[in-house]
Amino acid sequence: MKNYIKNKNNLNVGNFITVDSINIIVKDDLKFDMNLDDVKEVLLSLPRNFLANLDYIMFGDFGFLKEKGYNASYADSVIYVSNEQSGNSDVMDDIIHEIGHSVEERYEHLIYGDGLIEMEFMKKRKSLSREMKKSGIEIPENLYMNPQYDEQLDDIFANQIGYPTMTAIVQGIYYSPYAATSIREYFANGFEAYFYHKDIYLKKVSPLLFAKLEELEMGENHEI
Repeated sequence: MKNYIKNKNNLNVGNFITVDSINIIVKDDLKFDMNLDDVKEVLLSLPRNFLANLDYIMFGDFGFLKEKGYNASYADSVIYVSNEQSGNSDVMDDIIHEIGHSVEERYEHLIYGDGLIEMEFMKKRKSLSREMKKSGIEIPENLYMNPQYDEQLDDIFANQIGYPTMTAIVQGIYYSPYAATSIREYFANGFEAYFYHKDIYLKKVSPLLFAKLEELEMGENHEI
């Protein structure tokens, strides 16, 4: 049964709330304090067309997220968010990141059609390979040369090397270590940096990605 909540900021199990056409559902008890105002602020800060591929944000205890070690995931117009989080800030990062994937799905040709993002990403992969070798880390070259997601490379970055070490290595190459995972994560990580953190460092480290995000925001080639 839908439970529409008015004048109540905290999200609790069973809540079904609509914010600007996005349905927010709390399926399972949250293991952290989630404030509805934070969710509203994030959603309403984005151009409306950026939410066109998003119908639901669902908080819950999702086995597929635990299995992959993810805090959130986007699929079929739904953002699934783990009910176990450190707090609001991490959740907002996750939601904006996954909205980035939904925007990528909607505007894929505009984002990748000219090949500039892939060119920038692959150039960074080569730089990363050199820096890894300086640190005594050898990764098969064929893994670097694939811009799409590869489970083996993801495991190497996350579990064998670890993100604390990755953070030091990617300085000046990627905005954050997770951006090195694949071209799609590169875009979503930049989307998060641009629209949520509003961090100008992204322009310095990824100028072509930054320019593409500016183009998306301004709606030069499509209606926003």
